[in-house]
Amino acid sequence: MRLRRLPIRACALALATVAALALPASAFAAAPFTGLGGSTSSSTTTTSTSSTTTAAPVALPTTTSSGLSTLAYVGIGVVAIALFATIIYVIRRDAHIHAPRHAVREIDKERGTVAPRTERIKRSRAKAKAARRARRRR
Repeated sequence: MRLRRLPIRACALALATVAALALPASAFAAAPFTGLGGSTSSSTTTTSTSSTTTAAPVALPTTTSSGLSTLAYVGIGVVAIALFATIIYVIRRDAHIHAPRHAVREIDKERGTVAPRTERIKRSRAKAKAARRARRRR
């Protein structure tokens, strides 16, 4: 039984590790150093030669990113759902394994309704009557 649970835990651990390593790498891959230091505005440079002619200023291209793409948000959602589903699966499986043998099917069983008041009174009176008889016999 112990060998049977090992692959499930290994799969859950591998899934969590891949999710933890893949998401930050893809989020920072587009622009790894944006906003880390210096100015964020574009800078222009001019070059001049020893003669009196000057070159036109060259503007460096700036990249403006508006955040994550829709596909990235969908990927994050899918990974989060898969991670939660794996956690739920592992917890439920562990509960089924550690539950007593007769209670394995009762984990998912819905709670029963409360018996009507007349039946509860009838049962309690029967119990009291049986207790009185037992005390008399002693």
